[in-house]
Amino acid sequence: MKILLTTDGSMHSLGTLQAFIDRKSMFAGPLQIALINVHLAVPYSRAVAWVGKENVERYYAEECDVALTPGAALLEQHEIPYEKVKRVGEPAHEVVKFADEWGADLIVTGTKGHSAVATLVIGSVAQKIIAQTTRPILLLK
Repeated sequence: MKILLTTDGSMHSLGTLQAFIDRKSMFAGPLQIALINVHLAVPYSRAVAWVGKENVERYYAEECDVALTPGAALLEQHEIPYEKVKRVGEPAHEVVKFADEWGADLIVTGTKGHSAVATLVIGSVAQKIIAQTTRPILLLK
């Protein structure tokens, strides 16, 4: 079973990964895990031109590494094999796009626990993933 785990490197994300690890026995057979982080693109093309594309790409790679490190350490601590995935763009779109490309059987993501009213106003990556994919999703709080 191919399972895509999302992370932004936050403590909340780490809690979501731990909740998944605590429940991984629910899944039969060997698991193939991908741990994904999506960094928002620099919004100004002139900034990219000024700083240089190579520097911006290095920045994205370094920031993704920082975000992936806590989750990767947790998976390694529990001896769970995984692959790291780094993407740049709108998080929900890139998660769904990778899930489709990779053929994920399940997307696991967290919810930040906003109230219903706050979620309606500000939205969330989890809600956007739900809206954009036909793949099964496991939401963990």
